[in-house]
Parts: sequence; C-alpha cells; structure tokens
Amino acid sequence: MITNSALHGIRVVDLSTSVSAAWCARMLADFGADVALFEDADGHPVRRLGPFDDTGNSVIAEYVLADRRSAILEFKSSDGISAVRAAVASADVLVCSGTQAEMETCGLDFNSLLKLNPGIVICSITPHGSTGARSKHPGNDLTTAALSGWASINGLAGRPPLKPSGLQSSYCAGTVAYASIVSALLASCNQNPLLGQFIDVSELEVMTSTFGPALLTSQYQREPQPRKTKVDMSTGPVPVKDGHFALTISRPHFWRDAMNVLGLDDLANDPRWGTSWYRKEHADEYVDRAQEKLAQWNKMDLFDTLAALRVIAGPVLETDELSENVHLKERGFFRAPENSGPQHPGPAFQMSATPAHLNQGAPGPGEHTAEVLRDFAGLDESAIDALLASRVAR
Repeated sequence: MITNSALHGIRVVDLSTSVSAAWCARMLADFGADVALFEDADGHPVRRLGPFDDTGNSVIAEYVLADRRSAILEFKSSDGISAVRAAVASADVLVCSGTQAEMETCGLDFNSLLKLNPGIVICSITPHGSTGARSKHPGNDLTTAALSGWASINGLAGRPPLKPSGLQSSYCAGTVAYASIVSALLASCNQNPLLGQFIDVSELEVMTSTFGPALLTSQYQREPQPRKTKVDMSTGPVPVKDGHFALTISRPHFWRDAMNVLGLDDLANDPRWGTSWYRKEHADEYVDRAQEKLAQWNKMDLFDTLAALRVIAGPVLETDELSENVHLKERGFFRAPENSGPQHPGPAFQMSATPAHLNQGAPGPGEHTAEVLRDFAGLDESAIDALLASRVAR
C-alpha cells in the first residue's frame, strides 16, 4: 500500500453514474483515497460509452473508472441499500451523480446519511444542481455547452454554434468537485467532531463560471459577443507546411521578432504595427502576407525558432503527436497502471512529496464485491455469502 499520498487513509464511496462524478472519484483515488465503486446489475453507464477497444471495453470507462474497486449491488432491494448505507457510515466521502430528490427515492437521502455519519462529505455532481428550476431536468455535455453560453462563441458567424470538443464539461466539473471535496476535508480537520457537509456541484455553473472573457465582456458592454467572422492569424491557428500554427501577438516585441523571423522587416520595424488596436484595424494589410510566409514553415521548426526569441506561439499538435511529445514524456505525463494496462494522460498537476499514483486500471464490474462489502460495509462472511447467494450482490 502506498502511504506517501495526499489522501492516504481517506475512504470514498463512489455511487457515480456520470463521467463527471466518475472523474472526481478517479482524482481522489489517484491521490491516495481508497475508493469503492458501487454499480448496479447493468454496470456503470460509462462502460457503455464508445469508443471501444479491441476487447470491447469502453476506452472512456478504462480511463475514468481506474484506480478503484468495484462491487455490484441491487439498489432496488432493501438489503442492497442497507449495505450501501453501512459503507457510507464508515466512509469519509460520498461521490454521486444524483440530486437530493433522486437520492431520496433510492433510500439514500443526504440528510439521513449525514445523521448516520455526521462527519461525511457528500458531493453531488449533476447537470444543473440539486435546486432551481432545472434541477429535475436531464443534461449532458452538449446541453451544458449550450446553456452555459460556450457554444455561442465557438464556430464561425453564419454557421451553427459548436460545443467544446469531447467531454470537457464533465472533466471540468469533476475536477472542480475534487477540489471542493479536498477543501471540505481540510475544513473538517480543524473541527471536533468532524464537520460533514453537502457539496452541490452543477456542471452548468462550472462551465458558466469559466466563461470568460466573453461573459464578462457582455456584462460590461450589455450586448452578446459574436462568433468570429473568419479565422486568420489574428484570430486562430492557420495552415503551415505540416499542419496548423497559432501565433499569439500580445506584446510589441513579439510582433517585431516574429515578423523578422518571417522576413517581413517592414512590418517589424514600423512602430505602428506594435499596437494591437492598429493591427486589428488594418488586418487586411498584413494578414495575407504573414500567412503566406507562415505556410512556408514546418510547425515545430517555427515553434523552436520563435521560442528561442521568447515569442509565445503554438504548433497545433494532432492526437497522435501528443503521445510522442518530448516535453510531455520528459515530465512523465503519460503513465500506465502499475498492474499493467494502456497508458493514461495525466496527472494534471505534480506534487513533490505526495504524488499521484495510478495503481490499477478500471476494475471489471463487480470484481471486488466481496472485499468491498467486507472492508467498507463491515459485513462478515456469512452476510456476504447471503447477499451473493440472493443475487443482491455479485
């Protein structure tokens, strides 16, 4: 057992059914918490999300369900719910994907769980939160992107708005939930008896709270922010020899040095071009010339040349290039589970004294049912055998 982890000794009951809550539990596990995932007979819904690997397993599930033990229980049975409540009674944290009302219908309402275990931190991660007009409405990354406003600025004017790629709303919400749980645990450390509390994380509010500067600009200007009319080097990545490249010009010396590298000495030496407002007003006078020069470069050659001059720029890496990226490799960003399995991205941050550990890949559904019921719910062997025999647990 690894003991130099930040959350060593913290016990987590994972009742997640979403990517966001599963990712929160994964982060808790990576930093040392002992996490038990309770799945129903159909298994965690994430296991049915594509894409799938050669063995038929969900790639997303392999990622977000890693580093924990799995038990399968029948949540519709009184014995199954009793086992979950027993596990909650001994836990420090409960992570779930249900609102207060939804959990109450399962016999796991938060108020009764806090009475059962006054020191527990309960974190509910849902699309719209446990209160408010939309609390009962379902949602996903697409609806969150739409309702938060993010889709309104993605894409080009005159074309449909676009959501952020992949499952960004879920990962952002899960990360915020992880941070809120750690904050609650720190607050509890200073209390005697331990201070339990309920954390209500709304995926919509997570994304809306990070919707800047567009939302902030709209609040000050009292008008919506439009999508870009076109993409050129002043607004986004443009083509180069072997892909795309983003050249950020935020300071006068970035402009001067970048234009010198591109062989556009007249633009580099004219002080008018050093101001962002002038470049914005006169973009049609330089954009085509600069992009023609950019198109003659390979992206990494241009990046290395500009980086030597401390000019901020970004080659657009394709997904297959990321795993071979020298910088990420040197930092040990990609890592495989210690018990074997494919490499995973992460961790998102590095701690010198209490680093993250990826101990194991995603468990099979119910792979650890007996030991979870023993270690978390405190059941003896006869009670475990009875549950297994009745198919309440398997």
